[in-house]
Amino acid sequence: MTGSETGDWALFYRRLDEPTVWKTLRYQRSDGVLVSAKTFDEVYKWSRFREAFEFAKELITEDPPTYDASVKRVCRGRGESFYLSGN
Repeated sequence: MTGSETGDWALFYRRLDEPTVWKTLRYQRSDGVLVSAKTFDEVYKWSRFREAFEFAKELITEDPPTYDASVKRVCRGRGESFYLSGN
Protein backbone atom coordinates (compact mmCIF):
# COMPACT_ATOMS: atom_id res chain seq x y z
CA MET A 1 0.00 0.00 0.00
CA THR A 2 1.35 3.42 -0.91
CA GLY A 3 0.55 6.81 0.53
CA SER A 4 1.11 8.87 3.62
CA GLU A 5 0.70 7.20 7.02
CA THR A 6 -1.28 10.18 8.28
CA GLY A 7 -3.32 10.51 5.08
CA ASP A 8 -3.53 13.26 2.51
CA TRP A 9 -5.99 16.15 2.44
CA ALA A 10 -7.38 17.77 -0.68
CA LEU A 11 -9.50 20.81 -1.45
CA PHE A 12 -13.00 20.15 -2.79
CA TYR A 13 -14.32 23.35 -4.35
CA ARG A 14 -16.95 24.88 -6.61
CA ARG A 15 -17.46 28.25 -8.25
CA LEU A 16 -20.40 30.11 -6.72
CA ASP A 17 -21.90 30.65 -10.18
CA GLU A 18 -21.86 26.84 -10.78
CA PRO A 19 -23.58 25.45 -7.65
CA THR A 20 -23.69 21.78 -8.72
CA VAL A 21 -20.22 21.36 -10.26
CA TRP A 22 -17.72 20.35 -7.55
CA LYS A 23 -14.05 19.79 -8.41
CA THR A 24 -10.80 18.75 -6.71
CA LEU A 25 -7.84 21.16 -6.70
CA ARG A 26 -4.86 20.50 -8.95
CA TYR A 27 -3.20 23.92 -8.61
CA GLN A 28 -3.92 27.65 -8.44
CA ARG A 29 -2.80 29.75 -11.40
CA SER A 30 -0.99 33.05 -10.86
CA ASP A 31 -4.20 34.95 -11.72
CA GLY A 32 -6.04 33.14 -8.89
CA VAL A 33 -8.03 30.69 -11.01
CA LEU A 34 -8.24 27.15 -9.61
CA VAL A 35 -7.53 24.23 -11.95
CA SER A 36 -9.14 20.83 -11.32
CA ALA A 37 -7.45 17.43 -11.16
CA LYS A 38 -8.45 14.39 -13.19
CA THR A 39 -6.15 11.72 -11.67
CA PHE A 40 -4.82 10.94 -8.18
CA ASP A 41 -1.29 12.04 -9.10
CA GLU A 42 -2.57 15.46 -10.23
CA VAL A 43 -4.40 16.22 -6.96
CA TYR A 44 -2.71 18.85 -4.80
CA LYS A 45 -2.31 17.16 -1.42
CA TRP A 46 -1.65 18.56 2.02
CA SER A 47 -0.28 16.31 4.75
CA ARG A 48 -1.84 18.49 7.47
CA PHE A 49 -5.54 19.28 7.71
CA ARG A 50 -4.85 22.72 9.20
CA GLU A 51 -2.78 23.86 6.19
CA ALA A 52 -5.52 22.78 3.79
CA PHE A 53 -8.15 24.46 5.97
CA GLU A 54 -6.21 27.76 5.98
CA PHE A 55 -6.07 27.70 2.17
CA ALA A 56 -9.82 26.98 1.98
CA LYS A 57 -10.54 29.78 4.46
CA GLU A 58 -8.65 32.28 2.28
CA LEU A 59 -10.74 31.26 -0.74
CA ILE A 60 -14.05 31.51 1.10
CA THR A 61 -13.35 34.87 2.73
CA GLU A 62 -12.08 36.81 -0.30
CA ASP A 63 -14.08 39.88 -1.18
CA PRO A 64 -16.08 39.32 -3.35
CA PRO A 65 -16.16 35.54 -2.90
CA THR A 66 -15.68 33.41 -6.04
CA TYR A 67 -15.41 29.90 -4.61
CA ASP A 68 -16.95 27.68 -1.96
CA ALA A 69 -14.58 25.05 -0.60
CA SER A 70 -14.16 22.27 1.92
CA VAL A 71 -11.31 19.98 2.93
CA LYS A 72 -11.65 16.23 2.48
CA ARG A 73 -9.38 13.23 2.75
CA VAL A 74 -8.22 12.02 -0.67
CA CYS A 75 -7.76 8.30 -1.30
CA ARG A 76 -6.37 6.37 -4.23
CA GLY A 77 -8.84 4.30 -6.24
CA ARG A 78 -8.09 1.76 -8.93
CA GLY A 79 -5.53 2.81 -11.52
CA GLU A 80 -5.37 6.58 -11.88
CA SER A 81 -8.66 7.29 -10.10
CA PHE A 82 -9.26 8.78 -6.67
CA TYR A 83 -12.13 9.47 -4.32
CA LEU A 84 -12.76 11.90 -1.48
CA SER A 85 -13.95 10.59 1.83
CA GLY A 86 -15.98 12.57 4.32
CA ASN A 87 -14.35 13.50 7.58
